[in-house]
Amino acid sequence: MKNIILTGKITAASSFIIGTLLLAVYLYFDNPFGIEKIGFGFTLIAFWVNLILLIILIISAFVSPRFKIEILKTCGIMLLNIPIAYGYILLVIWSLDSGNTF
Repeated sequence: MKNIILTGKITAASSFIIGTLLLAVYLYFDNPFGIEKIGFGFTLIAFWVNLILLIILIISAFVSPRFKIEILKTCGIMLLNIPIAYGYILLVIWSLDSGNTF
């Protein structure tokens, strides 16, 4: 059970770090080599991977009530990526529409 909890935390952190790096490269280097497409592709893949892992964690919380609190904390960490990713997507769309980069 500890392995799935650790996997959830690593997946959440990795998704956040990779997404943030892609956004930083996009904004800092004035959209090199169509990175917005790479970022959107990454977002779709990360969404499905995180969703599947989240479902596994929720099921695990019912199967192993001993680890329920730790599993639910991990689910919360994973769910924090949703508003962050949404904000990143809005920022990229805004910059594409207005031609602005930082």
